[in-house]
Amino acid sequence: MSWRDLAPAPGILLTAMRKPDVNFVALEDLLVRVFGSREQLAFERTPSGSSTQVYRVIRGAETFYVRIAEGPEDSLAPEAELHRVLHESGVRVPQVVHYEPFDVRLARSVMVTTEVAGQPLSATPQADAPADIGRAAGRDLARIHSIPVQGFGWIRRKHQSDSWPLRGQHPTYAEYVAPSSVGGPLVEIGFHLDQADQAVRLLEEAIELRPSDAVGSVAHGDFDASQIFESDGMYTGLIDFGNIRGTDYTFDFATMCLNAEPARRLHRQLTQGYSEIRPLPEDHQRRLYLACVLSATHRLSHWFERDGHAAANGRAFRWIRDRLNDLLTSGQAPTPR
Repeated sequence: MSWRDLAPAPGILLTAMRKPDVNFVALEDLLVRVFGSREQLAFERTPSGSSTQVYRVIRGAETFYVRIAEGPEDSLAPEAELHRVLHESGVRVPQVVHYEPFDVRLARSVMVTTEVAGQPLSATPQADAPADIGRAAGRDLARIHSIPVQGFGWIRRKHQSDSWPLRGQHPTYAEYVAPSSVGGPLVEIGFHLDQADQAVRLLEEAIELRPSDAVGSVAHGDFDASQIFESDGMYTGLIDFGNIRGTDYTFDFATMCLNAEPARRLHRQLTQGYSEIRPLPEDHQRRLYLACVLSATHRLSHWFERDGHAAANGRAFRWIRDRLNDLLTSGQAPTPR
């Protein structure tokens, strides 16, 4: 029996909601331990972030950020260690100033980092953004991808797991890609059987072109212009490593291509900078196309399995569904605008 013989049952509707604030007294006490005094110390919740609580901390003229683990069982140790390794290798990422394995009163793992100066590149008109920013970000992305991951998929974050080297949830790339898992959900959300078959075949091809030595590389996981920061026309760094995973190097490029408003100029600059550190293979475009199909099918399958047919009410779901349809029709990766 194959996926084509099975109609998956709709999943339980779980709408992503912004988590309530943590205990402010407990958070303030932790910050006093970190910084030594309540003097000139203030904090506030950042506008972004739903499943993860993030707070901006002002201490005199300095700004820091506090990241709270999603659940009591989740450790921020892998993320903190990655920040340290990347910072020491010259990648411009926030520096960890404090890591709390588990704060009893907050009932969470906690990490405090420095600020990356400036504003996200997404807030700067692309026509006005200096080319050096994109190339510098591309070089840092290549350095990030040089960090190996044992296994594939989401990074293991359980407290009992070793924080380094990074470890993915799946031992093999084939288990991570899991072609047979996407066909049923695709048909349920409106794709024709031949389109679902086509997507499955493309994921099987992606497995054939799996990462060399069957070892994944760490991916930022949410890479786009909103994560690239600049100040006065100068690149200042990358932020937000909450979605790190082990996969193929093309994952972050695919995320950029599937973004709502990918910019041709930025994509070209990132690729140029990346190639200065890690030359791209001759079949890069084909690999990128397969990565786009993989990313789109996995997202759609996850949303459908979580929310059932109600997933189609989400604007992001509809956007990615349309992008996958374009991918299957055109046979090539999206051309950034």
